Amino acid sequence: MCDFDPTRNKTATTMSCPFMQPTFDNIPNDSSDNDLTGESPIHTTTQNGNGSHDEIVQQPLNYSTYLRTNILLSALKCLSHTNRSDNSTPPVHDEHFFILIHQVFELWFKQILFEIDSVRHIFDQNDDVIPFLFNINLRLKRTATIWNMLIDQLQLLESMTPMEFLEFREFITPASGFQSLQFRIIEMKLGLTDAFRSSYKTNYFIRTMFKGEQANELESAVRELPLLRHVERWLEKIYDNTSFDFNDVFKLAIQNMIEHEKEEKIRNGTDAEAAEGNANTTNEQFKKMADPNEYRKLLDNNERRISQKAMLSALMISHYHQEPCFQQAYEMLSLLMDIDGLMASWRYKHVVLVQRQIGRKPGTGGTGGFSYLKETISDKYQVFADLFNVSSYLIPQRFLPKFVNNAQTSTTTASSLELQPYSQPPIICKKQSRMPKYQSSSNLNQYYQIGFFFLLFVTGCLFGILFSRFAR
Repeated sequence: MCDFDPTRNKTATTMSCPFMQPTFDNIPNDSSDNDLTGESPIHTTTQNGNGSHDEIVQQPLNYSTYLRTNILLSALKCLSHTNRSDNSTPPVHDEHFFILIHQVFELWFKQILFEIDSVRHIFDQNDDVIPFLFNINLRLKRTATIWNMLIDQLQLLESMTPMEFLEFREFITPASGFQSLQFRIIEMKLGLTDAFRSSYKTNYFIRTMFKGEQANELESAVRELPLLRHVERWLEKIYDNTSFDFNDVFKLAIQNMIEHEKEEKIRNGTDAEAAEGNANTTNEQFKKMADPNEYRKLLDNNERRISQKAMLSALMISHYHQEPCFQQAYEMLSLLMDIDGLMASWRYKHVVLVQRQIGRKPGTGGTGGFSYLKETISDKYQVFADLFNVSSYLIPQRFLPKFVNNAQTSTTTASSLELQPYSQPPIICKKQSRMPKYQSSSNLNQYYQIGFFFLLFVTGCLFGILFSRFAR
């Protein structure tokens, strides 16, 4: 098992894993006395929900002893009985499946926490994380892949019918997935706070739901700096280290875009008053990002979670994501959104599953069941919702100044970027198919009238000729 301790100092070795080192912990390099098939001590560490302890076990190293399968597989214990009045009868068949699915959830939660902690540790221990972005992205991508798999795992539970679940549900009450300590720690280490929880705040989890060591572990997680705040600080640092003030560039680009689009609409036949109204609406929208006072209102109303500087930095990275110095940063922001979106999908899938299995009955853990879970699928529970909102303020590339050619080199940093002078894009007049004059609405009526009178004239002439012949 990998041993990672995020509390160690900068100079300490932060990771010890048999896949990353040529020898196992506590196994001598000299294999004359002990080798991998003989008696070898195994050094194990457990974290996240089980406390932290070290244990030396003198056993032959093989697949079973390395993975501790005897402990892992013996943890599955059913509580139900097919005959409720006879405890010697076998358990309800689907309970075994139900327990195994949730145990696997907890194992993957453990890995998600391991990856989140390692990323937070990199941010915490390094002033400049640019050299570590590749590793950060690998770990975030793995986390996203795990969430994808957990969504599929919920589909497995759908193979159990509501009647089959009902057969053993009473036996497991008041146990509930709502009581998963690791899931609560994931939420808090990512950055979900009480300001965005609809119900069941942190104090409820620490003071009421969890007791003793579990409560202490959760309280410790709350005190740690969450990943959201690490990312916020990192984005602010990128903004400060850039060779220009992006907000000034952005505000000028907004005005150029608004004026250009207004003039283009007027030249293409839009009413001047309507074009002015559209321009004012667009200006008010972008003002919420560019104006510090307007952005402060969004923060005060909990419509934003990160600072204006961090948000502008994410916007800059998104606009210039194809530049080499921003590519890895953009990928990291995208992966954070992937994780957020997948967690939202997992929550939604879970809500649908619960509704299918128990309808609107209360949950076994005392919650409202479906009604409570339904609250958690709003965007308030998306920790990195601000990164999604960046798209609201993207403007076409033609209105932004470009970097000089040296920005294309792999060694270019944000602090050495140089902007080219801005050039106004041309006004595009859309080609409109014109009707011939005689097909226009006003002229068309005139031609109809001329045709009508001409027809009357011809008809009159014909009647005149016929009448004169009959008169003879």
